[in-house]
Amino acid sequence: MAGQGTRVLDRFLSGISELVRNREGSKLQDFLQIEPPLSDIYRQMVDELRQQYPNGSQKEADLLRRCEALVPRSKGGSSWSAFPTFMKLYFTFLRDVNVDNLLETYNMLKALVNQCVLALGDSQFGVIVLPTVLYLSKVLAKLAMGLDRRPELIAHLLRREGRSDQDESIEKVTLVEKSANVVREAFIKCLTDRSGTPGVQGKPEGKRIGIYLMANLCLKLLFQCGKLRNAEQMFSSISAQSPPLKYFPASQRVTYLYYLGRYLFSNNLFYPAQIALQSAYDQCHREALSQKRVILTYLIPCNMIMGRLPSVALLQRPESEGLAEKFLPIGQLIVRGDYIAFREHLALDSSVTEWFAQKGILLPLRNRCEILVWRALARKVFIHGGFHGEPQGSAQRGPPPFLYLHKLETAVRWLQSEHAQSRHSVPSFAPSGPNRDAQTGQNDFGSQLVYKLPDHDFAGVNEADGPESYPGPEVWSKFEDFLSPDGCFDAMGHWQPNSPGILVDGPPDVDYRQYELDPYAQRIELDSESDHGKPTPMMRELESILASLLTQGLMRGYLTHKNPRFAIPGARLRGALPTGFPNVWQTIFARESEDDHVPGWVQPPSPVVGGGLAVAGGGRVVNLSGARPVGVQ
Repeated sequence: MAGQGTRVLDRFLSGISELVRNREGSKLQDFLQIEPPLSDIYRQMVDELRQQYPNGSQKEADLLRRCEALVPRSKGGSSWSAFPTFMKLYFTFLRDVNVDNLLETYNMLKALVNQCVLALGDSQFGVIVLPTVLYLSKVLAKLAMGLDRRPELIAHLLRREGRSDQDESIEKVTLVEKSANVVREAFIKCLTDRSGTPGVQGKPEGKRIGIYLMANLCLKLLFQCGKLRNAEQMFSSISAQSPPLKYFPASQRVTYLYYLGRYLFSNNLFYPAQIALQSAYDQCHREALSQKRVILTYLIPCNMIMGRLPSVALLQRPESEGLAEKFLPIGQLIVRGDYIAFREHLALDSSVTEWFAQKGILLPLRNRCEILVWRALARKVFIHGGFHGEPQGSAQRGPPPFLYLHKLETAVRWLQSEHAQSRHSVPSFAPSGPNRDAQTGQNDFGSQLVYKLPDHDFAGVNEADGPESYPGPEVWSKFEDFLSPDGCFDAMGHWQPNSPGILVDGPPDVDYRQYELDPYAQRIELDSESDHGKPTPMMRELESILASLLTQGLMRGYLTHKNPRFAIPGARLRGALPTGFPNVWQTIFARESEDDHVPGWVQPPSPVVGGGLAVAGGGRVVNLSGARPVGVQ
């Protein structure tokens, strides 16, 4: 029964009832607006709600009964009880929302979306509210991400509720993560809808048309809050139950492949990530320049890690604006083979790396591309200082092409000396901090290629050979009661008093070799090693780097440890360089393309070949009850 003085509300409810009866979900979503600024008709309805159904009054039950009339009745009564409750929450949200209190607004909106997701779960009428669920979820996500970027807006509200003083050992759930959990529930209801043909054989029908709409929104929230582990189950569920991605609109395909590529990239699965990101870039509309630029932000480093440097033609495209200045210097450093300049360019304290860190691609570039720098350096040294074999057509079969590794060591020491002389030897790649890697070649122990901070567990080892025999003031202030206690028990168990200031264990012994406490007690002099023909510590490190390149297939040949060399057998046909230093991208592609399946990307089933049956997919049951044992005729 219509209330008194609620003409606008009456017309609104009548329109909602007709839309539900006609199953017009898109128009229903147009009716249920919540984002300000609302039109005058909504403000008039809010005034009627506040007058006729005030907050906390008994008339709210009457409002719920009016909402129950919106659901079509059947003989057994309506089973869609979640929708009237959702409509009542919608009206109370409009009536009570206070946009000045953003935290309260978020909580009310999250409750509204939760109830709408419950209404979505109905097998008969749930698909009607699918557009509304998507609309409300987008509003919730927008509010949550806005508050996540500006937490000071709700900091005072969190303190008032006592939520900012939670135990630090307990991981705090952010508003963005809470929103992702709500959207995930809607995604599950869309994915598990039983209408139409399930699995990869079917096409999007019913609520399943919203699978990737909800998945993309949930992935956006998960990437915002940095909870990528929570996306793993989503990709597994999609692989098992979703229709093929090609049956969905291009906008949904591009967005999903972008997030899938980023997820695979973050898990170091660079080849499948490259396939997903490349497909997203190819399918993206040519006028969507900002979207294509975002895709290239991850596609370019993914290719660089696998040996494909960006071309000038690519970086000159409109969608690549601003990317050339980011990635070209890295590509140039890889080609130059200057490992010190490469490390300094991508150092954590460098000003140029802030953008890479914000995008989450700094560490993959630093850790994965340095091996390409060493390959380029070894290749250059081989070109200029290696033995390339006998000339073609020569009747004499000599040794295979090889490179003496001491020449590579000389090149490394030359790089170190160049950087040590001038920290600004190359203006475009000037390091932002002290050039520490250039000094490592002078170390008596430890790495001679990579600077590492001293280990506090071995503090003072260098001074062990000096005359120091008494703890310093800092050590004494911390451990006085341990080094010089009032007394101690002797070997017979008798208490022996100790005079103040006397060390119980006596002066420290500077010779630790008998106790094996000094890991560098057996120091090796470089000159004496060279005299005996043994490899230097730097040579050992270089051998390890080249062995890693050989293991990965980025170089081909073998190493000899006596008179260290890198030899390239079988180079008479193709030449020394193509044989010993194969193309990096082609090598990785040949290895990875044996299985081009991309986890999380549902493809259509294989077509029928030669009139026979296609290979049975997962989930099919074969009845073996009538099968005979092997060997029985």
